[in-house]
Amino acid sequence: MRILIPNKSSRGLLIGLITAHVFGTLIAYTVYINFTTLGDGYRPEEYQSIKELYDGEFFISTLFVWFIYYVIGNLLPFFLAPMFLGIIIAILIWHAFRDVYIHLGRKFFWVCNLFPHFLIWSGVSSKEQIVIICGVIIISFVARRLFSGRKSNVSLFFTIIALGVVFIVRPNYFVIYFTIFITAFSAPLINSIISERLSIGVWFVTFILLISLLTIVLSLHETFFSSDVVNWMMGVQYSFLAYEDAGSNRTDIQWNDLYDFFYNSLWGIPQGFVGPTFKEILSKPIQAPAFLEGVVYFTITLYLLYRLIQLAKSSRSLRVHILPFIFVGFCIIFASYPYLIFNPGSAIRYKQALHPLLIFYPLLILAYSRANNFRNIKGETDRR
Repeated sequence: MRILIPNKSSRGLLIGLITAHVFGTLIAYTVYINFTTLGDGYRPEEYQSIKELYDGEFFISTLFVWFIYYVIGNLLPFFLAPMFLGIIIAILIWHAFRDVYIHLGRKFFWVCNLFPHFLIWSGVSSKEQIVIICGVIIISFVARRLFSGRKSNVSLFFTIIALGVVFIVRPNYFVIYFTIFITAFSAPLINSIISERLSIGVWFVTFILLISLLTIVLSLHETFFSSDVVNWMMGVQYSFLAYEDAGSNRTDIQWNDLYDFFYNSLWGIPQGFVGPTFKEILSKPIQAPAFLEGVVYFTITLYLLYRLIQLAKSSRSLRVHILPFIFVGFCIIFASYPYLIFNPGSAIRYKQALHPLLIFYPLLILAYSRANNFRNIKGETDRR
């Protein structure tokens, strides 16, 4: 399917996205940097010493990302390197949405693209910036594959590379991206065998049984529900609380056993997506804009989730793709939420790597679905 938008609108979309991302990088390196550190501070001149520290293990996430900025940073000095990658992100978003932009609410689309912290962290040298680039490549390929069945070896090649990079940099997020990648290929076959025969109620029961089975299997595994998991919990906590100069660290979280892991998830997952708490912004008013942004972000995420579930209920052909995405996504977020609760600033940063999945991908699915419906209605009208 190719639904071209007018050239003027397409050009305006591209210029608007590039302008926003350039502006985001400039704000990050002129204003935001005065309040916090930006990314991991990748500097080309330090690459060799970092390489020796990791003993040449190239596919370690930190060293791998450092190498990327080392190569680009030797060509483009200071913040021009991350700005260049920020422009790449803008172009990729434009490419992903240009065919279905007319089927989206314009204001809603731009709200989803103009979150201040998304523009900042997609415009600074960080692992998040690399994962966002790869994420947009993957979701764009998957959406086109799902709705138009396009078979481009070039797109597939770049998508596989993007999946590999995500696996190196953020292996936990790789599981979600790999899920939507696989279901995009297998959806037609599974639909013909299963989805056309199963109601949404049967799907719901199936996922409940899967969760129950997964819990039973994990409970039988010797390392789960054991000291190994508790040690991992303590390691995550230490990675944040070890920095005593981090004034926003939350040191009052009960975090001693597996009960604490499950109990804290009830508030930790939603709070992780919001960032600062209301109590924290009262003591630090400077965090108020981040809090308001987080509330809007979390609200939009829930709204898009609701729309996806509604689409899965009404579309048997998309059910086999949407429901596994939601299920696996929840599992990964549940397992990763400890990285979001000990420091609100880190939570704001880490969630940006999920932006292509939580925001852009649902938007793409909804837009392509509307475009398909519009095309079908138009076809019926023309035949009359």
